[in-house]
Amino acid sequence: DVLIVGGGATGAGIALDAAHRGLTTACIERGDFASETSSRSTKLIWAGLKYMGTAVASLLTPQNYWDKGVVETVSDFWGELKMVYHCHVERHYMTTKNQHLCHWIPIAVPFNSWFMTNPAPMNFSLYACFPLVAPLVFKAYDALSGFSCPPSYIMRPSAVTEYFPQLKADALKYCAVFYEAQHNDSRTNLAIALTAAQKGAHICNYVAATELLQDEDGRVTGAVVVDRMTQESFPIRAKKSNFC
Repeated sequence: DVLIVGGGATGAGIALDAAHRGLTTACIERGDFASETSSRSTKLIWAGLKYMGTAVASLLTPQNYWDKGVVETVSDFWGELKMVYHCHVERHYMTTKNQHLCHWIPIAVPFNSWFMTNPAPMNFSLYACFPLVAPLVFKAYDALSGFSCPPSYIMRPSAVTEYFPQLKADALKYCAVFYEAQHNDSRTNLAIALTAAQKGAHICNYVAATELLQDEDGRVTGAVVVDRMTQESFPIRAKKSNFC
């Protein structure tokens, strides 16, 4: 029913979804699973703190109300906030369902002054006071996840050097710490592929697509592939093909 060319996170995910729906599924990868883009992420399962910041900045920018109007400006803010919320939902799912692949990582934000003006965070002047409100911002970030993550906290300069010895404590006012999740992206990719195989998908690496199969109307009906271990070439025909 379905041929997926590419065994990265997207390809393996499509294979898992298709197999779970009862479709006859084949997924091929020319190298190792996650050997390309899917192994080159930041490893963070990030819930969108930056997007929350840009959304608030956009909402508090008067020019946007002149350019886009009140309704569109507020709608854009609400859309960004919903996106951040759904990122928290997905992060919670990953950390609870895949505890063998995920863990929490503390992110320290040191502040050397009570105001940041050169430049202000995100080049938004009102954010110059961010050092004063950072603990509240991070608590709001915790709240979006239903406080399912380890709680954010603040550290005195004397404690900072113990946990983060690379930071100089003499100029520090304090350090705010919040949490994001982290995973091994390659292992996650492989786990998705293996789960797809467990659901009945045919998963093969070191098999490369060399030519597309097409019908008289030019519609793709599969691919000619080659086993890179044996150099055997053969066709795989499918009702639907995905190239990832």
